[in-house]
Amino acid sequence: MASDRQTHFASVSFRRKALACSPEGCLPVSVTAPRQFVLPEKPKAPPSVRVVPARPIRALMSNPCETVGVGRTCRSILAASIAAGYRADLVTARFDGEVPPGLVVRDGRPRFVRHLPFGRRIADGLLHRRYLETVGEGDIAYLWPSVPVSVYERLARRGVTIVTESVNTRMAVAKPLLDAAYDALGLPPAHGITDLRIAIQNLRQILCSAIFAPSPAAEHAFAGTPVASRVIPTSYGTWVPATLPDRPVRVPGAPVTFVFVGSVCVRKGAHLLLEAWRRPPPGARLRLLGAVEPAIRSCFADVLDGETVSAVGFSNDVAQELLRADVAVLPSLEEGDPISTYEAAAHGLPVLASAAGAGRIGAETGALEIVDPSDIAAFRDRLAAYAADEDLRRARGAVARVAALGYDWSRVGPDRFDKLFAFLGR
Repeated sequence: MASDRQTHFASVSFRRKALACSPEGCLPVSVTAPRQFVLPEKPKAPPSVRVVPARPIRALMSNPCETVGVGRTCRSILAASIAAGYRADLVTARFDGEVPPGLVVRDGRPRFVRHLPFGRRIADGLLHRRYLETVGEGDIAYLWPSVPVSVYERLARRGVTIVTESVNTRMAVAKPLLDAAYDALGLPPAHGITDLRIAIQNLRQILCSAIFAPSPAAEHAFAGTPVASRVIPTSYGTWVPATLPDRPVRVPGAPVTFVFVGSVCVRKGAHLLLEAWRRPPPGARLRLLGAVEPAIRSCFADVLDGETVSAVGFSNDVAQELLRADVAVLPSLEEGDPISTYEAAAHGLPVLASAAGAGRIGAETGALEIVDPSDIAAFRDRLAAYAADEDLRRARGAVARVAALGYDWSRVGPDRFDKLFAFLGR
């Protein structure tokens, strides 16, 4: 990764204070006072560091660009890149919420068409035709998941540079991993990955000029493939809050809250977390923010219905949930680069995660604690350690917060295109 995002950490005294160093310089962080952090002013990159090419980036998202999930990731990358000087626009089925400054959004699906027989198919065809008409010679075609192979093929025949995001681990690698997990639970696989989907994904990637791999897991999944040399290591991120409100003083005897953000499913290791939670840490509770997969419900109904677990479903205000929590946990089996990890770190929470759940920030900074969640006894011990030690929670939360500063979208958004144009210019 770029050197301006390297983060070095001084030794941490869990009893009194942590001294952490960010790319902007050393920041003293108290681990006993209420958590209040101020985001340092971001340094401007000198012209010699970023020479923005004139080639525009034409993004296509066939599905609606929503304010959550992949849609939020897409708009954040484009907004940050435009603010850094890149030219970019987006064609999508629907754009929810406010359009970021400078981003031109084109909706290629006439509304009346959706109500006709085969309306979805007709609307998709119109959407893709409009996109193909916007892509000119020298443009970058930036294709997000769900774009059909036919669009890739037409662009490739024209010699257009095609770039895509590996938002999850390659299906060919993820499928056997998930198959084994469902088998261990005695259940048929419910991940939805088929040989046909794998073949289609492989064909899309063969037609790409470059592929963004946002985490070490996503990156390593391409090893030994025909496209391995086209992979560009990147990361995802979050909009880091400039300040955090003071957390309320803990009432003596109040439970320590562990929060899990995401679909409560096998892919995200929910079965491993709930197995460990059969013997919960004393004085701890677990909040699950996401829909519960039927397979998880069938195997862990007793845990989910226990008094120390709250499965609250999807939340529209994750930030408030994070501010009320004490520890974030994400024992995923496979990921692209989980946004929830960056959000938790940005809100000053210590993060206990698998290697996949820790993502790029965990691999690069050492700011998150990485565990092997399949070792249930060891996983349970670390949950108990965080539940029992407030100084540990505050210290690790402070370190995670400082590390998150290097993964603000304003940096990691345009960084991928800096790398792309360096890659294309080799």
